[in-house]
Amino acid sequence: MADETREVEAILGPYRGQRLTMTTADADAAINDHWARDPFGEDPPHDPLTEEERNHALEASKAWAAAQQVAAAGEEPPPVEPPPEEDGATRAMGADDQSGKYRTRRR
Repeated sequence: MADETREVEAILGPYRGQRLTMTTADADAAINDHWARDPFGEDPPHDPLTEEERNHALEASKAWAAAQQVAAAGEEPPPVEPPPEEDGATRAMGADDQSGKYRTRRR
């Protein structure tokens, strides 16, 4: 099953003023990051962005554009490395000692 796509209008960044077709998840992220809007929606205008929010929106739009360039070139994205483990920090993955008993908030 193919990903559903959606059309958005970029209002900031490298694709400013252009309508882009992207996956629904990317479109929602772009709208929530304030660098795109739904051209068919009835979005009420929101408060002006702060300088920090504006910088975040610009960086998000540039990151999406860079990811599209990498995908178009057929390059593999760099592997995501797991976070380093702290000394002695482990997680218990075993079963509870009291198997068959249900623990509730009220004891």
